[in-house]
Amino acid sequence: MIIREIQKNDIYLLSEYKSFFSNNNETIPGAAGLETCKDVSTWINEKLLEKSKKTILNKNFVPATTFLLIDNNTLIGIINIRHELNDYLLNFGGHIGYSIRSDYRRRGFAKLLLNHVINYTFNKLNLDKILITCDSTNIASEKTILSCGGVLDNIIVSNANKLTKRFWINKKRIN
Repeated sequence: MIIREIQKNDIYLLSEYKSFFSNNNETIPGAAGLETCKDVSTWINEKLLEKSKKTILNKNFVPATTFLLIDNNTLIGIINIRHELNDYLLNFGGHIGYSIRSDYRRRGFAKLLLNHVINYTFNKLNLDKILITCDSTNIASEKTILSCGGVLDNIIVSNANKLTKRFWINKKRIN
């Protein structure tokens, strides 16, 4: 099992991941737009360009890095870490978004992936705290965030009347 940054040659893995969710009538939360992309190759190139403010194609976005959790040539999960927050991310999206295939859930993979990216964020991006959000109905994600040191800050109501829980993880968290 490996966790690594997205690469140009990940077209098959990501296409299969996207198809898995589609075939099971599931959405892909936290996968940085993979669900709605028309072409996986283009999506990969966009994610690679998003690592720097200088190369981001959509100037409304912030720099971000995307990681994959892979086991035996199966993509188990995707996690996207935004290097900074804009107004929308501060309220609803947070620094981190992630998804795990439903057939791999409840086995600790979300926690493994989230802990990896939290350490990356503190050690490579030098952030002192990280905001992670989840829908108020997503109990599994809430438990994962809490188990990784998240502390509930508040609950915000979106324009669509959806409740979003906001958690902060401080660099000095207890593992």
